[in-house]
Amino acid sequence: MFNSVKRIALATSVSIAALSTAAFASEEIVFSEIDVTAVMGAAENANALDVFPEIVTDLEQAIASRVQTGSDASLPTIKIDIRQISLNGNPMLTSLEGFNEISGVVAIADDNNSIGAQSFAVNIAAYPGDQIVPEGFVAVQPSEDDFYNAMIAGFADTVLQRIDTINTK
Repeated sequence: MFNSVKRIALATSVSIAALSTAAFASEEIVFSEIDVTAVMGAAENANALDVFPEIVTDLEQAIASRVQTGSDASLPTIKIDIRQISLNGNPMLTSLEGFNEISGVVAIADDNNSIGAQSFAVNIAAYPGDQIVPEGFVAVQPSEDDFYNAMIAGFADTVLQRIDTINTK
């Protein structure tokens, strides 16, 4: 089942990336910092950080490649707290199985109040096209070879889509 889940994600990721590129044409918010943490201590037997220790860094880099950043500390920041990484709801992963759900909370902080403080949940799930996706999740369908990158890209693209809806003053 998981193999069939992974087949279409590359096309989905490419489509999302193309849509994201179009978003760069609008006025962009410049961010001073992108900080991703993963606090999954509440989930019993959660081992995603042991199986995928690079996930925090990879997600930071994926988001940084999609937004403008600057060195002025007064610029808004993006803080992301990854709260769940699982395979069909099970937080106990093996490297062979991978994962098909990632959830977190994104907080946009702005000390200068040019965009205000905002937060939103991001839930990404990879399921076959004929399977029902849990409510509140955005579905991506990774290719067999690229599920990890598709999940990271899906999360980063969803963050970018939400940032693009922020009204600047």
